[in-house]
Amino acid sequence: MKKILKRIENIPEIEVKIFGMVSDILQRDIEGQIRDVQIEDLLGRKQVVIHDRAINSFLEGKVIFITGGAGSIGSELSRQIAKYNPRTLVNIDMNENNLYLLELELKRKYPYLHLVSEMCSIRDFDKLQKLFIEYKPNILFHAAAHKHVPLMEHNPEEAIKNNVFGTKNVAECVGKYGVETMVLISTDKAVNPTSFMGATKRMCELIVQESGKKYPSTKYCAVRFGNVLGSNGSVIPIFKQLIREGKNLIVTHKDINRYFMTVSEAAQLVIEAGSFGKGGEIFILDMGEPVKIYDLAKDMIRLSGAKVGIDIIGLRPGEKLYEELLYDVNKAVKTENNKIFITQVEANEIEISSYYSRLQKVAYQKDVTELKALVKEIVKEYRESV
Repeated sequence: MKKILKRIENIPEIEVKIFGMVSDILQRDIEGQIRDVQIEDLLGRKQVVIHDRAINSFLEGKVIFITGGAGSIGSELSRQIAKYNPRTLVNIDMNENNLYLLELELKRKYPYLHLVSEMCSIRDFDKLQKLFIEYKPNILFHAAAHKHVPLMEHNPEEAIKNNVFGTKNVAECVGKYGVETMVLISTDKAVNPTSFMGATKRMCELIVQESGKKYPSTKYCAVRFGNVLGSNGSVIPIFKQLIREGKNLIVTHKDINRYFMTVSEAAQLVIEAGSFGKGGEIFILDMGEPVKIYDLAKDMIRLSGAKVGIDIIGLRPGEKLYEELLYDVNKAVKTENNKIFITQVEANEIEISSYYSRLQKVAYQKDVTELKALVKEIVKEYRESV
């Protein structure tokens, strides 16, 4: 697809469309399958194949909680899970508008789905407990988090309050009320973090692993993956908005690269990884080849036909130039799905629970220097970018 676009980019007033597989065209109306080329089409990623039978056994007839259920990852998890006939699907979020819109969408597509939308902050332990007592969940996907790297550099105490203590609250409720499985949505930014957000997500992994020791009857696991195309705050929606406004696209460095996958891929693989979980694993998703953000910007300009340029503004606080692989290829353990691995993370001798009182005190005092020093004690590999 990229080669085709490159060859015709200088031909004026030509439109490019795409349609599905030949087998689909023979079976259905072709007109309804013709669409514009999307940026996802240029990544050259093969379609993810999942093990439906294992996922069906994992989800069918279960009560499922999704924290951050109205966000980009959480809402896609909801869409995927709804296909597998859960007994009850409970979306938990504080964004009332997105929660309501998702409810309308899911009820329209799955009229027999028992769907509940609950407004609740993961910081509110008492409200969380009430939800666990009322619905008695079997499985929980924890997608709620502050994820914006520069904003969390500027507001590190909020990352601690929400990411760390929010995850602590959720993990405690999961164990206390006998949930079968908890799946933490983590990030590649937890690998040798250079950002405060990444460090807090590594702390979330430690919380989940420690909780598994405290509550051995519950399977606690985490899933790490990279950037999700089109997710809230990600680069593609920002580029699209700038193109609509006729403004130059903003890239922090000409050589900066990132690993990408689509939101549907990410959700499918997260669910399947959860079905594999025995307890204590950190699963990692094969993100394919890294993509240069500068090249992505050029492709989007070419696709849109816009007459805009690209501005290079320099790396932001906490931002890496090259995203690291989520795993050491030599240490990764294969699973039944060749897109999902288990990473062998070196054991952390520190009990994160022994830091809770100090973290809470410093976070509420808003002493940034002391807070970062404390986080470096817990996450030894955390190195602030200069």
